[in-house]
Amino acid sequence: MSERGSKPGKGGPRDAIRASSEFIGYGMSFAASILLFLLGGDWLDGKLGTSPVFALLGMLIGFAAGFWSLYSHVSGLRNPPDDESEEEEER
Repeated sequence: MSERGSKPGKGGPRDAIRASSEFIGYGMSFAASILLFLLGGDWLDGKLGTSPVFALLGMLIGFAAGFWSLYSHVSGLRNPPDDESEEEEER
C-alpha cells in the first residue's frame, strides 16, 4: 500500500484526473468548433437572407474540423512522444 504523500504509481488518481481532463478538453474543442462555424453560418445567413443554408454548411464544416482536430490529438499526430516515455522504453 502506498502512504499519503508518496509518489503515486502508474494508474494513480492523478493520472486518471490528468487523462480525463485532457479528453474533456478535446471534447470541448470539438463542440466549440461546431458552435463557432454554426454561428458564423447563421450570421452569414442573416446578412445574405438565405435561410439555414450557411448555418447547416457551417455546422458540417465545424464538425469536420472538430473531428479532424480530435482525431489528430487522440492518434498522437500533434503531440510528439515525451522524453519520459522513451526513457521508460529503454529501461
